[in-house]
Amino acid sequence: MTQYLLGFDIGGTNARCALIQCTDQFKILVSQKHAIRTAQSPHDLALLIRHVVTTIGNDAGVTPAQISGIGIAIAGQIDIDEHTIINAPNLDWHHVNFYELIRRELNDVAPDIDIRIANDLNAIAWGEYNFGAARQASSLLAVYVGTGIGAGLILDGRLVLGADNVCGEIGHCKFPGAPDALCGCGQRGCVEAYAGGKAIEYRILHDIQTGVVSREALELGPEEHPTARAIEKGYRNGLPYAVDFWKDTAVVLGALIANAIAILNPHALLLGGGVLQGCPELLKHVVENIMEMAPRTATTNLQLIKPTLHDDAGTLGAALLCLKQS
Repeated sequence: MTQYLLGFDIGGTNARCALIQCTDQFKILVSQKHAIRTAQSPHDLALLIRHVVTTIGNDAGVTPAQISGIGIAIAGQIDIDEHTIINAPNLDWHHVNFYELIRRELNDVAPDIDIRIANDLNAIAWGEYNFGAARQASSLLAVYVGTGIGAGLILDGRLVLGADNVCGEIGHCKFPGAPDALCGCGQRGCVEAYAGGKAIEYRILHDIQTGVVSREALELGPEEHPTARAIEKGYRNGLPYAVDFWKDTAVVLGALIANAIAILNPHALLLGGGVLQGCPELLKHVVENIMEMAPRTATTNLQLIKPTLHDDAGTLGAALLCLKQS
């Protein structure tokens, strides 16, 4: 029997979505990307979901009534009821009953549709585990460094959610000696507030404003916004500021992931996210630190793998979460 599912992956700047056909295999019929930087309130996103539900199947001949489920992945902490977004730092959402907003918007076009809301890294890990790089792994730790930092964990073929549905919030671990920066979660000293993509941008801007480094040294134009890629380029050019910046960042990320490996001893480690994938020099140093700091016994059979689904991982995984785990 053919079934149609819709997967959403909502990040801090873009919302990706895909209409997926399910028979004995999963097939992406249509995929889209919507910029949300200027319209990312809960109401804005509920309206976007309504728009996608009513239009995405037009060219494929799929009506809203034929879509049986929507899986929505969000970078944030989701309540155990899967209705309330407790905290989504990069969207600035706090205690939002997003499920009810979506249900209200879809009531007249798809009243019976199943709605699942999940953490984005859980969805990404589930997508890569079922369809991508981690298909042969018995257990998987997926750590992504993008705008923020998160992880997804699969043990014995099952996605681990934790007692409160917040397993994998690795970016909110604390790192002794790290700057006491305020994190989007409301606490201080989180790794994400130092080594996440948004935090990296803030660190660079602070250093420019205080004269630690110049825009000219980083090859940035007068109005150009600095990102992790500016540090990556500076590192390759031998800029001492960039070399130190990446080494310090890699130590923090390496120790964080090495500690997780010591606790979990996964068969496979999947490293991804825009910062790590877009900055191979940083990734190299992070891996070196992981292998140096993690217990030798926990890395003997550890398989390092790269993402293969890329932007499709979150949408596929979110859609798949509409189906029961076996």
